[in-house]
Amino acid sequence: MSKTLKSLTTLAAIGGLAVALPTAANAQSCGGPAESKNLTIMADWLPWASQGPMMAAQIAGYYKKEGLSVKIIAPANPADPIKLVARERVTFSLTYVPEVMIAQERGIPVVAVAASMRVLGSGLFYLAESPIKSPKDLKGMTLGVGPKLDAQAFLATLLESGGLTKKDVKVVDPGYAHVPMVLKNKVQAAHGLTFGEGVVADLIQQKAGKKKVQWLLYRDHGVPNFYYQLFVGNKNWVAKNPNSTCRFLRATAKGTDTWINSPDAALAVISKKNKAFKPAQHRGIYVATKSHWKAKGGAIFKQDIAVWQSAQDWAMKKGLIKKKANAQNYFTNAHLPK
Repeated sequence: MSKTLKSLTTLAAIGGLAVALPTAANAQSCGGPAESKNLTIMADWLPWASQGPMMAAQIAGYYKKEGLSVKIIAPANPADPIKLVARERVTFSLTYVPEVMIAQERGIPVVAVAASMRVLGSGLFYLAESPIKSPKDLKGMTLGVGPKLDAQAFLATLLESGGLTKKDVKVVDPGYAHVPMVLKNKVQAAHGLTFGEGVVADLIQQKAGKKKVQWLLYRDHGVPNFYYQLFVGNKNWVAKNPNSTCRFLRATAKGTDTWINSPDAALAVISKKNKAFKPAQHRGIYVATKSHWKAKGGAIFKQDIAVWQSAQDWAMKKGLIKKKANAQNYFTNAHLPK
């Protein structure tokens, strides 16, 4: 059992009481004052593009104008965000679709209040000169994929699309060395994000006069194109703080527009706080994700039940969850600003 799964199982004892989802009646277009003014947001990592809208909102004073004081913190380990939201130790976290489904099945009262990054941009990347053209070509190769439950399920799905199983490949945990392991041919392909590892690898390859890395995207090979990242809160807290939730989302939506159109100030802060990427890499990641924030038609944050239903069907098929729940319970649009 993974550390994340153990944490989720333990947390079932913390908040197992069923909590009604917020209803449309709660959505007052932020009509009242914030019930809670001091919010702590647990991000997904050190500051980078996924946090750009929040950084932009902080710099522009959008949270302050909503009567909020917002603190953005980095997790100590990948299991922390949803765990601390469940305990109400943080207000919201940047979390992922599979984690919400797994948590709810274990009785942990979390709910997605907004879709942040909308495009599932993960897959296996490999060198352009590789013989890999489709999933079936991975047979006999060494692949760098970490132990996280969703990453392993993504890999299994992609392999199945090529008539393979994990028995047909060798899977190793690359830690944080996905890019150098691929570029030095220590693994033939590795799990990554087109707008993360992909950007970094391409800039390195470009500097060396080499071709960009290639991709087998999970969404092209059996994995539904569900949201990459979400804002998730504790159902109890959200139900008691509808205006704080709405005001946070309204300010962050304004920050999203600022991030898309005028990113320089936020990029400067991000580059200063996160030295793991060079400034050019941070900017490259911004460019690669510029179209990931809004749905067709321009909507920000709104979630679609059909997306959740397809994700649920896939998660059940891969054994991430066991029970067919009402997919509507995973998320709410009730607190989106109007």
